Amino acid sequence: MLYDVDKSGKATQIFPNEAARKITPLAAGMPLTIPDEYYGFDFEAGEAGENLLVAIVVRDAVELSEVAPASQGLASELDARLTIAGVVGALRKTWTGDVENRGVIWSLGTLRYSIY
Repeated sequence: MLYDVDKSGKATQIFPNEAARKITPLAAGMPLTIPDEYYGFDFEAGEAGENLLVAIVVRDAVELSEVAPASQGLASELDARLTIAGVVGALRKTWTGDVENRGVIWSLGTLRYSIY
């Protein structure tokens, strides 16, 4: 999942979204471009300010459509804290897809950027 968070704490879910016609898989050490050629559009910068990108990557096949449905992507203004807390809460469950039960394997990263 990828979220863009503005200075007021509003988040836009960049991915998943309904416009992405194909999900490009992540690979360690390889760049991923969003939007890629399958989106059919580009992003345009809005007003000047500092924003934050929040990326959540999950290795296990966890069903997250309840907390991050594609239908809320790009158009909905979300409360960043509540939205990201909901995703993290869903990822803190026990993974039972292996021989032994364990935690879900996931990671969260952030990147601040400025629009001038």
